[in-house]
Amino acid sequence: QAKKKPPPAMKGPSLAEVATAKVREAQRLVRLQRSYEAEGVAGDAKALFGRLEDQSGIADANYFLLQAALLEERINDGAKIAEEGLELARKSGNKLDEVKMLRASLLVKLAEGKPLDALEIAAKAEGLLVTLEKNHKEAGEVLLLVAQAHMLQGTTVGQQAALNAALQAVDHFAKAEEGRGEADSWRVVGDARVALGKFEDGLRATEAAMVICVDCGDEVGQALCLLSLSKAHLVRGLPLKAKKASEKALNLFHEQSSDLLAAAALEILVQALIGQEQRKEALQRAKQELLSFLGSGDKWAVPRMRGCLVTALRSMDRKKEALSEAERALEAAEELTRGQASPVPSTLVVEAMKHVAVLNMLTGKVDKAKELADRFLPMCRQLGDLEGETLMNELIGRAVQERGVFEEKAAKELEAEELILQLKDAMLARDGPSFKSVLEKCYENENVFTENVEEIISPVIETDPEGLYEFFLRNQPEKWKINPEEDRKSFDNSTSFDRRLMYYAFRLGAMGYGPGFRLIKSAHRLGKDLASSQGAGTLNLMDTCPDWEERVFWHPGILDCVLQVGAVRGMPDEYMESTKIKAPEPPEVS
Repeated sequence: QAKKKPPPAMKGPSLAEVATAKVREAQRLVRLQRSYEAEGVAGDAKALFGRLEDQSGIADANYFLLQAALLEERINDGAKIAEEGLELARKSGNKLDEVKMLRASLLVKLAEGKPLDALEIAAKAEGLLVTLEKNHKEAGEVLLLVAQAHMLQGTTVGQQAALNAALQAVDHFAKAEEGRGEADSWRVVGDARVALGKFEDGLRATEAAMVICVDCGDEVGQALCLLSLSKAHLVRGLPLKAKKASEKALNLFHEQSSDLLAAAALEILVQALIGQEQRKEALQRAKQELLSFLGSGDKWAVPRMRGCLVTALRSMDRKKEALSEAERALEAAEELTRGQASPVPSTLVVEAMKHVAVLNMLTGKVDKAKELADRFLPMCRQLGDLEGETLMNELIGRAVQERGVFEEKAAKELEAEELILQLKDAMLARDGPSFKSVLEKCYENENVFTENVEEIISPVIETDPEGLYEFFLRNQPEKWKINPEEDRKSFDNSTSFDRRLMYYAFRLGAMGYGPGFRLIKSAHRLGKDLASSQGAGTLNLMDTCPDWEERVFWHPGILDCVLQVGAVRGMPDEYMESTKIKAPEPPEVS
């Protein structure tokens, strides 16, 4: 009997295929700004290509190792990788590898904030590409970096040059049938057009990038497009659209475990919510994201996450809390970059220092603010940060010109805060005379606001509500004394009305109020006849109202409802509050 042949052995991927797959994964991780993982995967790829003695593969791996280093602001490490890679490429005579390493050097110059030096390197790379056979993909990659260099200049001429370079990159990537590169180029086109004030054209370019990403299944590209769209909507003053796009981007970045890009999306989301006057929601969202992130997220995202919280607190005028968070963000940024030898200041440190300097000024610490601004100004110049440079010059000028105004305002706010804390201490100690004296000062101080008192006193009241209520009644200032018993007697013979039936009656009387003007919670008529009676009621804003309504001193809905309470004096008794009452029939119309 003939022996059966054994089945053919299953072949796994070759060493070259594994190395190439690792390079692709490193590229994906770099796009997601997951620097630690990208460095590990690119290092593995480099080792595999080294075993294969594949110099081109090593150049590819080095390019992503360099990008991982730059994400962590290790510019010297990146420069070393670029120099060594360029030297090897020139020794081997491989011009394509030399172009790749010139691109790496170009990235280093962009990280150093030197766009003109970057453009000189780009010109060398373009010169080499002319001598090679048409390599549209490599030409597109160089042009994308050229566009970034022009955008970094921050001028209209630079933005127009960036637009031209990005459009050329689109053409090259389309010829190379490279969908990811084409989408990235359209995104840069969109950013350049928005910077030039051509919002509609910019949005169309970004939407074109989104379509390409969907067609080629590029989920990272889709999230990046949503981030660009949210920025464009915010710049144009469309916070609702910016909110929707940034929320989608935030969720996608969470799914892809990209903490740094999630922080970038959160920055836009917080600003969009503030633009919609939803400051409380912005603060809640910033706190929620930070709490869920601490302990398990990418440490390089911590300063940016805290920066989002600072922005939300500043929008609510909670300057001291904002300053505390800004100092924490600065501390986290300095901890990350401590010990790193770098030719330029850390952008993370600079961004955190901006917040700290401004908030020191706003809290009346003028000398500290000026000291920080003087220290920060040369850093901005070194990074080419024109916006930061302008801000610090303005801060230094204000510190000199308006020192007295800031200090006086801060002193009044500090006095108000100390009064509230004294009130809290008097309540805790049950010190009646001190409580009475401090409460009178609180009533007379225009900088003591109800919401600030509630925030500090509420936890104390919750420990003994009844006892502290009696303590409050016993220790009121004579000038502001109230007598709840006397007030209560007025309600003994009062008539209470059901608010739903009351508004039904108003509607029958041709006064149909909308939701924003139906703010009466309870309504009462004190007295029997119209001539001698009084109207009384409790009013409150809707739970779903935007933040701005809570800050308006004379709210139109509340003012109107005060008049509605007065109208209760003439309300028929059939609209009284009762579980048995049914809505009366509408009057007959003759």
